[in-house]
Amino acid sequence: MQEDFAEDEAFAYKAELTAGMFLSTNGGLPGGIRAKYAWQRKKKPKQFNHISLDIANIRHPKEYRAASDSGNGYFIVNKMNFLFVIRPSVGREFLLFQKSSEEGLELKLNTSFGPSIGLQKPYYIIVSNGRQSSETVAYQPGVRADRILGNSFFSGFDEITPILGLNARASLEFGVSAWDDFVTGVELGFQVEAFSRKVVIIPYSVNKSTFTSAFVNLYFGKRY
Repeated sequence: MQEDFAEDEAFAYKAELTAGMFLSTNGGLPGGIRAKYAWQRKKKPKQFNHISLDIANIRHPKEYRAASDSGNGYFIVNKMNFLFVIRPSVGREFLLFQKSSEEGLELKLNTSFGPSIGLQKPYYIIVSNGRQSSETVAYQPGVRADRILGNSFFSGFDEITPILGLNARASLEFGVSAWDDFVTGVELGFQVEAFSRKVVIIPYSVNKSTFTSAFVNLYFGKRY
């Protein structure tokens, strides 16, 4: 017989703080990191409000990595810009199922929405100038692949352009409560995100202002 976990002291937690790393269909491995704080709604023990923050990378589906002719580096073919995203959001959690009061499996339905702050950063490459000299430049279409020696991730942060947008997501969260105060689990969900303009990640290809993705978030945290 299922216990009334609203009255079960082992699960009468008022708040939960978790952090995790997620894989998304448009973000690679890892796709980003997520931190979330949830707190119980008054007089509704099976419902929680939450705030969360994602830091993510969005990739173009045609991205692929190639080794340089020198064999000492690699670069992403035809990549012109990175798209990093900061996603603060607010949402609601609904506790659907609790197996037991000790080391039980917990199932939640989560929904959230919020602003998206896109950060468009130029993709920098190292190109050969001949005579054993090279320079670091922002990628532009037409650069010969045999001149590219590698990439320079840390170049171009002073050239970041912000792009505003909105995001919404829904997910199912499977949490395992161990030792009462700690929780670990996996979150499976779907997200849609729209920016105010198209972001050119790969030129001469289809670039969008709206992105959809499925994600898997592995998290751990503490209950209070």
